[in-house]
Amino acid sequence: MPTVKGKVQKTKITDGHFMCLLVLNGKLPRDGKYVTLKWGSKRTLPQNALYWVFLNWLIEHAELKDQGHFCPDALHANLKAHFLQEKILEKDEYPDKELATTTLLNKSEFSEYFEKVDHFMQEFFEIDTSPFWEEHKENHT
Repeated sequence: MPTVKGKVQKTKITDGHFMCLLVLNGKLPRDGKYVTLKWGSKRTLPQNALYWVFLNWLIEHAELKDQGHFCPDALHANLKAHFLQEKILEKDEYPDKELATTTLLNKSEFSEYFEKVDHFMQEFFEIDTSPFWEEHKENHT
């Protein structure tokens, strides 16, 4: 699937449908194809860094190793599979699966995702994450 940039020329709402005229700088999709548009702010680098520090803390200090989680990348993959819905896209006549990713989340969506992960760790694994947040507050605010 090509990545192209575009500019919105005009928008309107007609019969409950949101319509826009786009000028694209690359390939055009065929008529009837579904496309995904994203705009707005993406998650921040500090949000991303904190998330990975949190995953490492869970493994190293909250004893997730005892639960079989040894690698932050694998833990991240498991959490994505649990919380982010898999999308089904049509590619010609064959369905193609696109795994959901945190990289497309905006700041607010990523904060919500992070809160879900934290709550899940507390409820499912019975991990008290307050020491992590207290240490983060002392060292970074």
